[in-house]
Amino acid sequence: MGRIAVGLLALLLALAGSLPPTGQAQERPLVVALGAEPRSLLAMHIVDWTTNVQQMNIYDRLYFWDGMPPRIKPSLAAELPQTPDDLTWIVKLRPNVRFHNGDPLTAEDVKSTIEWLLDPRNQSHYRPRFSFVDSVEVVDPLTVRIKTKEPAPILRFWLVDFTVHNAKYIRQVGNEQANRQPIGAGPYRFVRWDRDERLVLEANPTYWNGAPAIRRVEFRFIPDFSARLAALLAGEADIVKDVPPVAVDQVNRSGIAEVRGVASSRINYVALVNLKPGPMQDRRVRQALNYAVNVDEIIANLFKGRATRIPGALSALNQDVNPNLKPYPYDPQRAVQLIKEAGYDPTRLEFTLDSPSGRYPLDKEAAEAIAAYLGRIGIKVRVVVNEWGTHLDKIINRRTGEMFYLGWGPALEAQGTIAELFRPERTYSGFGTPALTQEINKVLPVVDPEKRRRAWYRIQVMLYTEAPWIFLWQQHDLYGVNKRVNWRPHPAEKIFLHDASWARR
Repeated sequence: MGRIAVGLLALLLALAGSLPPTGQAQERPLVVALGAEPRSLLAMHIVDWTTNVQQMNIYDRLYFWDGMPPRIKPSLAAELPQTPDDLTWIVKLRPNVRFHNGDPLTAEDVKSTIEWLLDPRNQSHYRPRFSFVDSVEVVDPLTVRIKTKEPAPILRFWLVDFTVHNAKYIRQVGNEQANRQPIGAGPYRFVRWDRDERLVLEANPTYWNGAPAIRRVEFRFIPDFSARLAALLAGEADIVKDVPPVAVDQVNRSGIAEVRGVASSRINYVALVNLKPGPMQDRRVRQALNYAVNVDEIIANLFKGRATRIPGALSALNQDVNPNLKPYPYDPQRAVQLIKEAGYDPTRLEFTLDSPSGRYPLDKEAAEAIAAYLGRIGIKVRVVVNEWGTHLDKIINRRTGEMFYLGWGPALEAQGTIAELFRPERTYSGFGTPALTQEINKVLPVVDPEKRRRAWYRIQVMLYTEAPWIFLWQQHDLYGVNKRVNWRPHPAEKIFLHDASWARR
């Protein structure tokens, strides 16, 4: 066989290995059904799982969570960040990485992305997280030096899932055009974004880690979960998140799809907002709400045991969790007593609980169950169900009721949860006290791991006593996956489709 024929055969074999096994599957993309569209396609703009999980396929990340227990691994970076002293971070990039338009990815792009998110004109949710950055220097085309104003050990975690702008492209076209036509360095290239309907991507043949096995993917936006499940069972969607536990057998018996589950690092809670006047200012009222809700019964009946209760603000997967905390027991009499001690009659209390629908497993149903438990001690709770974007806007702009339902993750270390959700100026916070803020601010620059761990333990005890949330559960992520798709979920809740391929039959 001649050299040309051998080469042609090798090419055909390579192409065959990347194709789905049936004729029909070859003609349609892999479809991931989500509850909402991205809130932005600009890298490092919005903190929102639905947005980020779509963006990472376009941009890739400097680092990512891998394995179990989750460990930080380099992706666009060539190695883990180096810290020659407490104020200096060195990030080395992988060589020969290019953006979708052919531009090389360099240290200048990382520098530009950090400066972009710190610019208040860009309204990035990430700006507060990187406020400790003093300067960013390009050492050479593949090396960045980040200097911080004070020790910031959290930077190691903030660089995980950090996506990188094409600095030259942003300068040429501006934010608006870059949002409509994003250019990243990830495994998939942007094709089109049909608002409120779908985001279409195609494989990047020059991706640094090899071209994706699946050539075309589509994120389809289906707000109603029953409709997403119907699409899965009809073979019109290939990956659907948050299958209700009661539907697991139905999916597994369908012959088309199966449920693949993992204990997620994401936690769910009901925030008890003390940033406005009212009964939530009193910790006894907040504690009472924890005593009044039978969380274990909700997990058993609504989730069929597919959730793990959290006693405080962190789950067992979090490296900084205080293992000595125990959940509030279900004790409605104690709840009534505390409310009366606070000077209120529970039968005269009325609260509004804002909830999304379909963003987290059985979120609306869980909110309604919580309202029902509070009703048993006389508290009237009005559950307001919001579209996802509206729900986030209400939290960000402090327009929710006295309570709101939210999930948070990936939550694998303490600062990313506690410092982001319990200081009143942070984007998604609903709670704060001067003493708590002071304690949190004290621990942020602590570098010594043992001192830092002990400080987070103390703060978790403070949070337990302050009861800023009704502490609920750690999610178990149940994905409905078409049987012709090779893909496994991860506790960090990522859907990175370079990891997926078509199953052979």
